[in-house]
Amino acid sequence: MKVTTICIALCLMVLHIEGKWRPEYNEDKIGNRRYRDAANEISTRRPHYRVGDPPDHNKVIPMARYVMHNTDWASIATISILPAIQGFPFSNIKSIVDGSLANSTGVPYFYMSPLDFTSQDLSRNNRASVLVSLEQTDYCIKEKIDAEDPRCTRLMLTGKMKKVREGTPEYTFAKAALFERHPAMADFPTDHNWFVAKLKIAQIAMIDWFGGAKYIPVKDYLAYNYTGTEMIQRYNELYGKHES
Repeated sequence: MKVTTICIALCLMVLHIEGKWRPEYNEDKIGNRRYRDAANEISTRRPHYRVGDPPDHNKVIPMARYVMHNTDWASIATISILPAIQGFPFSNIKSIVDGSLANSTGVPYFYMSPLDFTSQDLSRNNRASVLVSLEQTDYCIKEKIDAEDPRCTRLMLTGKMKKVREGTPEYTFAKAALFERHPAMADFPTDHNWFVAKLKIAQIAMIDWFGGAKYIPVKDYLAYNYTGTEMIQRYNELYGKHES
């Protein structure tokens, strides 16, 4: 009898905890769903894909833009404000886009909450480094290249994180792009005060072959006209979507 009572109590506790985490289905959440629906109505995604190989490693800027646009998440390093490690580098994983499937900008955009480690660090010191890698696709796996191998291209962007002001065309574009690539964001808890942020790039370093890092002028990187057709093909193949 005691065992049965304990089991029932534990089940009720789990349900209570889940209820606190999951937000009520309110108007804000409905608005988020509409935002997601306006961004190609993609509801699921897969961690590995391969549609078109990356550019030749000698094409430095095309390679950099390819890696940025074809990755779904990034490692972001900040200076910690946690008491036990204050002043130490601290790394976290963040979902990322650099624009919509069809409109790459090269600028990393993030959907953040003030409750997160990274946001708290950035509120004190907005300098950050962002890393993305071809390992996040399945190119390196298919080629039997280790993630640390210089042929498994990794791109490192350093700069200052800025909030994107709500109501601006950039905010509308960036939020729609984030929800398009990461539809789960529509169901994030509405009481977490989410905001859109971007990295204002100061330096770009890339390792994509033997011989050390290559440094790319920020102006040239941003000016490169990358259309992002690989991402459109990827989603067409995975989800049967077709551009009109």
